[in-house]
Amino acid sequence: MRSLSYSSVMGCAMLHGAFTYAATPDTSSSCEAVTVTETVTATGDPVPTTSPPTPSPAPCRPSWDSTAKAPSTGRLRAGLIFVDFSDTPASASGQTPSELFEPLREQPADLYRDMSFGNLEFEIVPLLDTFYRMPNISAAYGFADDEGLTAEEHGRYIADALAIVGDAFDFASVDVLFIAPPKDTDEINRSAQYNSPVTAPGGREFAAGTVITFGTDLYPEGAWKTINHETGHAMGLPDLYPYGAGGNGLWVGGFDMMGIVWGQSPDLFAWHKWHLNWIEESQVDCVTEAGTSIHQLAPIEVEGGVKAVAIPVNATGYVMAEVRSTQGIDHAACEAATGVLLYTADAAVGSGDGPVRVIDANPGSEGCDSEANGAVLNDAPLRGVGATFDTEMGVKVTILSQSGDDYIIQVEREVLP
Repeated sequence: MRSLSYSSVMGCAMLHGAFTYAATPDTSSSCEAVTVTETVTATGDPVPTTSPPTPSPAPCRPSWDSTAKAPSTGRLRAGLIFVDFSDTPASASGQTPSELFEPLREQPADLYRDMSFGNLEFEIVPLLDTFYRMPNISAAYGFADDEGLTAEEHGRYIADALAIVGDAFDFASVDVLFIAPPKDTDEINRSAQYNSPVTAPGGREFAAGTVITFGTDLYPEGAWKTINHETGHAMGLPDLYPYGAGGNGLWVGGFDMMGIVWGQSPDLFAWHKWHLNWIEESQVDCVTEAGTSIHQLAPIEVEGGVKAVAIPVNATGYVMAEVRSTQGIDHAACEAATGVLLYTADAAVGSGDGPVRVIDANPGSEGCDSEANGAVLNDAPLRGVGATFDTEMGVKVTILSQSGDDYIIQVEREVLP
């Protein structure tokens, strides 16, 4: 048996059955300083003993942009209207709005229900009577232009669509609005969020970011997750891929669908679930003082337990630790993509500029999955009892024990300059 002493920090987590603790009061924080007595078997595995008291987590919630967006909890209703063009009429291929809507009817809603742990009820409200004919040919709107879609072109596309729909749809009954073309309209080849307010017929005002136009990227098999990615923007989430060169997986690999929609671990980071109020403050352990702390983490894909350790490193930036598994939406993840995932997150960094960046705990490896799916970073998590990683940002993380997909980790935080 050996005794290990750890200094107290605010926000340490309850540990279940891994150590024996002798607690002594600490008047400097809401947690207790503890002396950890660890019983070890001949195999080196900890023997379950007793649990310490549960402290109250310290507040360290970031100040995310509070601009009015679509609701992320409760009920979120999205209107969907279909348009076509004289050069690519839907009738030429026999498509109907009902046919295109069918893959979208349940899957995006089910995904949000699971990722939000039941906190978000998502419903798409479609207008299925017809395709509404746009006044210009598809190429006139600039979606496929080499120089990219301009805000002016995007606004004109939306204005034309709303004008032809008129009062055929009850815009006041929905929180966000989707506009979609037939699946063979090659000139409308990308989905995009419109970042200016929109006034719909009847006077309904849609806030900036809550009108989304979909392209043909919505229709390949499995691409319905594009709905969830774009609606994530409407709720205030940023793109995690670079807008310039570097590839979609440059900063986060295949983790979180706000990076690569089709990535191998598409469930949202704890950082984003915290932002959306899908996890409670009590499910985030904040390490706000120098010292060593111990935390028990449950995987981000399933309900319950502490979901993340958040270590502020400056006014807006954090080092985060969470557990990824092959449960839930991440069922297709590589085995190497499981474990304790470390990343930086900054509430002040905007979309496309790397607001979240995965820390590769296995640098130099080839990763897993294809390069297009973020291969190099897909095996970034820290894995194996005893594994340790120094972030070189004043934070060091060590895996103390593992039971299934639950982990106990140690966080060592230095005094920041």
